[in-house]
Amino acid sequence: MDSSLVYNRVKGFLEKYGDKGFLVLKAALEIAGDPNVDHRYGDFSFKHLVLRLARMGFNYNPVNLLRTLEKELGVLEKSYSSTNQTWWRFTDIEAVKRAIGADTVEDDPKISLLRVKFESLEPRRVKSTLLKLASKNNLTAADREVFRRIVFGELSKMIDLYQEMAGYEDYFGMELEEIRELVKLAEFITLRMSREKPAQAGGSPLEDSLRALGVNDNT
Repeated sequence: MDSSLVYNRVKGFLEKYGDKGFLVLKAALEIAGDPNVDHRYGDFSFKHLVLRLARMGFNYNPVNLLRTLEKELGVLEKSYSSTNQTWWRFTDIEAVKRAIGADTVEDDPKISLLRVKFESLEPRRVKSTLLKLASKNNLTAADREVFRRIVFGELSKMIDLYQEMAGYEDYFGMELEEIRELVKLAEFITLRMSREKPAQAGGSPLEDSLRALGVNDNT
């Protein structure tokens, strides 16, 4: 399909569906450009899209808009479907970016630099280390030193970044959520360190405690 046709169809889609249509397309484009998503089946999946929308504070089932974009407008094409997942590809992703103005925002060097800074702090490695510390009944002196280095090092720097990234919440929803989870984990470890006595047998398992805090062990 011609790029100008895709562009015009997306513009018409946005005029008809307004903010709802814009957010669905924007979230799908973010997933398509996310290096942490396995794109072997397509640009984005239904599951990824719903989760990304929820993290943007938009609890909405986009199935009808996706059907319109695919069946009526040809902006999307279904690239994979099974009993438990469905993926789509943009027929012309650059035309879609131009139509919603995403290309100009993504090219903003400040946004690019914030993302580079965040990834340079290796948040997934930090989370893995914190989960290991949280799983221990007692922390050794070496464990406590590792924890302090993370708290005063990577985690403190992430909090500084959080303040900047919060100004671009639509683009850093997942990263902001990661930082909040890391802070919850650090608080959990601090509480365990401050106990006067070791945890008694029969207490809540670590998984239950982390679930109560809203932290997922998905490293």
